[in-house]
Amino acid sequence: MHTSTSPYLLETASIDWGDDNVPRSSLYGDVYYCREHGLAETRYVFLEQNSLAERFSAVADHTTFTIAETGFGTGLNFLAAWQLWREQVKPSSLCRLHFVSVEKHPLFKADLQRALAQWPELAELSQTLEQAYPELVAGQHRLEFDDGRVVLDLLFSDAEAGFASLQRSRHPLYLRSHAAVDAWFLDGFAPGSNPGMWSDSLFNAIAALSKTGSSFATFTAAGFVKRALQERGFSVEKVPGFGRKRDMLRGRFSPTARPAPTQKRLRVSENAAWHLPEPMPRPASVAVVGAGLAGCHTAAALAKRGIRVTVLEQGHQVAGAASGNPQAILYTKLSHQAGQLNQFALSSFLHACRFYRAMPDLPGDLCGVLQLVDSTRQEQLDKLRSAFARQDDWCQFVSSEEASAIAGIDLASPAVYFRQAGWLRPAALCKQLLSHPNISVLTGHALHELRQQARGWQLQCENGASITVDAVVLANSHHAMGLPQCAHLPLKIIRGQLTLIPDSEVSALPRSVVCHEGYIAPPVDNEIVIGASYDTRSADTALRDEDNEANLQKLQEAIPGITFSARNTPYKARASLRCTSPDYLPLIGPAPIAEQQLKTFAPLAKDAKTLVEQRGAYYPGLYLNLGHGSRGLTSTPLAAEIVASQLCSEVPPLPRDLTRALSPSRFLIRSLVRGR
Repeated sequence: MHTSTSPYLLETASIDWGDDNVPRSSLYGDVYYCREHGLAETRYVFLEQNSLAERFSAVADHTTFTIAETGFGTGLNFLAAWQLWREQVKPSSLCRLHFVSVEKHPLFKADLQRALAQWPELAELSQTLEQAYPELVAGQHRLEFDDGRVVLDLLFSDAEAGFASLQRSRHPLYLRSHAAVDAWFLDGFAPGSNPGMWSDSLFNAIAALSKTGSSFATFTAAGFVKRALQERGFSVEKVPGFGRKRDMLRGRFSPTARPAPTQKRLRVSENAAWHLPEPMPRPASVAVVGAGLAGCHTAAALAKRGIRVTVLEQGHQVAGAASGNPQAILYTKLSHQAGQLNQFALSSFLHACRFYRAMPDLPGDLCGVLQLVDSTRQEQLDKLRSAFARQDDWCQFVSSEEASAIAGIDLASPAVYFRQAGWLRPAALCKQLLSHPNISVLTGHALHELRQQARGWQLQCENGASITVDAVVLANSHHAMGLPQCAHLPLKIIRGQLTLIPDSEVSALPRSVVCHEGYIAPPVDNEIVIGASYDTRSADTALRDEDNEANLQKLQEAIPGITFSARNTPYKARASLRCTSPDYLPLIGPAPIAEQQLKTFAPLAKDAKTLVEQRGAYYPGLYLNLGHGSRGLTSTPLAAEIVASQLCSEVPPLPRDLTRALSPSRFLIRSLVRGR
């Protein structure tokens, strides 16, 4: 067991296996399951009492059924539900099972494997889960199975905080603005062993996330649990328990019978629901503007949900702009502080590593990434070591000698080693993401005008083409600012130039990616890619000799042993434009109607604590996925999931505070609060 003040580390489960090979929690003194009948008990208590076989078989095409669970434990309940889903739902229906579970004390993978080995009939599913099992880092982790038809969100968090974070708002008028759960597994250890799992605040969050008709089942028949659920609008029925247990509870949610839960004092950030658009139906068709990394990931995320997607690209090929670089690096920079930029950077990096690792034909190599660390900043390095202690499965702190052995070249600095990261070919990745029957790609279609219709949008292209869809996602980088709907966005253009050198002219070739102020990676197409310049003052993509020289100089300062045999030869290069935001977080979410948004929330300019009763002012069905800067390969897989979950009214892949931090409206609200 490990405790830490780090915002990322967890108190992991401490397991006592005993002579009977049954996992017991040393902390709570309770078993995770009954060895003889654990799977049968799961099926009876959670699957049968929630009527899941009948409900799964009746799920409509292209819809999502959401189960939420308090206490992931060994994952046995999830595997049983997944097995039943496979039995009852045809893959051709493109329905999705979304399973959301919290776990304050997650098991180490070795304990998980040992526990699930008890159930041979689940072996295939167990092994798939074990391979995808996330890093033991606090926060929300999204895993996908069966080509995206089964989604598992694991929240390594206290149950109360975890489910409260999935509510889109804590504003008293919009508590149930994200009621997405169809069925609840109220599991976890018994109330007598773990009372924190059965708190009033947790029951409030359960009610806020429940749809009308949402069911629950729980092994306990404790009176206070029954009363708490009834007070929040659940009808509760006591039924026979499993085996020797006499009673258990099940029921359904009817919000008309629910009194408003008592609210704690609202934080200033919760008193105005400026980030919430008006609800809209799930779209059947979406246009994605831009065929770079952001657009292609977005199109793929929507297509696997059964939505027809048309991708518009102004160039004559996919990934022709910044995403057209021959090599892109999957990396992050760690921080011991828990700021929103750092949290998003880490969450998106871990998600991207899992996403790319699961691709069947990865266009690149996850050969590992070494992030060199300035050895003179020992205090900073010590803080990082402390914040990410016991994370060696994905993040190691290595000496210069160890780093040199990993890279196969002499390195003079210590480094952080990300063993799961590496490099990819962006253009090949984009083409692979777009190879879905629900996606149509139109190159040479520059967007000229975006017209809002009575229902949906009409896109007029410069070549005269006209397309009508239910919703639009703009993933076209700084070009979005050319549309009147986005003219207010504070995007900044970054010019970046790569230098390309034949690998035969480089004295030493790295086996892994090495990042410093720039980067060098293993050869691609017999060339070494050295990146990259960073210029916020120019939008000119003409190649510059001085940028090549600067790239090589930075590389040799970081790795003095590398030399080039043809230093005076004109180097090949590639320059492109990226865009970022003033706070370096991308813009992900609904597009605000700027003037109306400022008017609606004008009271915040006088008093930031004012309770504003309106939702935000947004263009219906217009969403943004912009501003990824130089980390698009890392941030766009999670960004696409955020946009898709918002369009489809699903449980989001990130907690509320991070979703708000990414909202394209944040700059308008800041300008009001700061009096600008």
